[in-house]
Amino acid sequence: MREALGHLRRDAVIYGFGQALGRGVQFLLVPIFTRALLPEVYGVADLVLAYSQFVVLVLVFGMDGALVRFFYQEPDRDARRRMVSTSLAWRIGSGVLFSLLFVVLSRSMAGSLIGSEVYRKYVTIGALTLPFSLLVLFSNDVLRVTFQPWKFIALNTLQAVVTAALSWWLVVPRDIGVAGVLYGKLGGDAVAALAGLALIRLNLTPRLSLRALARMLAFGWPLVPTAFAYGVISAADRFFLQRTRSLEEVGVYAVAVKFFSAAMLGVSAFSLAFFPFAHARAHEPEAPRLYARVLALYVSLGSLAAMLVGLFAPEALAVLVPPGYREAARPALVLGFAAVAYGAYYVACLGVQLALKTPHLIWTALAGAVVAIGANVVATPRYGVMGAAVATLAGNVALAVLTYAVSQRVYRLPYRGARLVALYAVAVILAWLGQTLAPEGATGAAIKLGLGLLFAVLCVAVGIWTEWGSVGSPVGEGGPPGPPASRAMGGPSD
Repeated sequence: MREALGHLRRDAVIYGFGQALGRGVQFLLVPIFTRALLPEVYGVADLVLAYSQFVVLVLVFGMDGALVRFFYQEPDRDARRRMVSTSLAWRIGSGVLFSLLFVVLSRSMAGSLIGSEVYRKYVTIGALTLPFSLLVLFSNDVLRVTFQPWKFIALNTLQAVVTAALSWWLVVPRDIGVAGVLYGKLGGDAVAALAGLALIRLNLTPRLSLRALARMLAFGWPLVPTAFAYGVISAADRFFLQRTRSLEEVGVYAVAVKFFSAAMLGVSAFSLAFFPFAHARAHEPEAPRLYARVLALYVSLGSLAAMLVGLFAPEALAVLVPPGYREAARPALVLGFAAVAYGAYYVACLGVQLALKTPHLIWTALAGAVVAIGANVVATPRYGVMGAAVATLAGNVALAVLTYAVSQRVYRLPYRGARLVALYAVAVILAWLGQTLAPEGATGAAIKLGLGLLFAVLCVAVGIWTEWGSVGSPVGEGGPPGPPASRAMGGPSD
């Protein structure tokens, strides 16, 4: 098991490095854009990018999960190449079709989503970017399932550098505002899409397989409403901010979302490595215990990272952005923990995938979306950016908890769910107290670091790093715990 965990850690670090290069470049643009653009202008750019990301999540059609699920079951390399090529053909066809549809509808979409038809041009740019964004994601999927992490790093670095360079040139020297941010995204994704196809060319063939397409769609279609619901969780905050508050607050919130992106850096690295890792080992006897240890390590390390990012958000914002954006510190802390909850959802839904019960993910995701919308309705009009952040946290926590409960019913794994929820809650409380009560300066920094150390000591004290502290009673698929003799390897489940 130690060797398997080491393999996962190595892959996560490599994928994380690729993500860090990309998101690090984007993060460096925050002080530039916040000084070049007023908050209400920056808010428009963020709205278009947020809605574009929402559409991309849906247009994947669950084919990314289907590729991971079935790729290793194909009998030979030729069959795998046909599966990859079939998935690519679907991605290109659906991406171009919906891109053209959104261009046609751009006027009405600008009015309903951003508040005025004068933003039609920005919606059109976002729509034209969609096919390229989908191709970049597809190339990343193929590089993951074929275990080519260094090509993954190269592709994501290229995308980030080109996007950042174009965006900077168009926003600062050329001074074309929101359009510059969006054209930079379009150019970066277009270049990366072509490079990605070149990198995966050996996994492509002119021959397609309708059988493979039918199997992937059967697996992936339940993930479409799931992706839609998660898109609602991710984008509802800005929609309600724009509708009930102002574009200026959307701009401030956009800065807080950058901290969410920083937290998602670790989440993305973990999830990119985890699914190929988990499915490739699904038939090994030690797999259930391995998954339990992965979830425990993820929650503890992810919560610690979110704590530190949130605790030092005020100091970071004091350096990075003008005073008008610094109210983003509190929502930044909350959004960091929202990212951790979303990462836990990835591990929680593994049982559903292994049991081939993906339709169950529809209602758990819809329930999470309902929670996020309800919380936004109540909190965002009254509390602004802080209410929007809390609503996003509530939606992500509901998504993770409900998916965990359903997954344990259809494919039980020896997770210690109650213990992990308790650790997560403690991390949220400590982070909130630290950002609220710690004074400015060196004393405050020392207190914040001490809180992080306290949480790490707590994790060690409850044995989260060891098998006895992270693995509950072994259980079988969809049924009760195994025979007494098999339970000896772990303590009682939470």
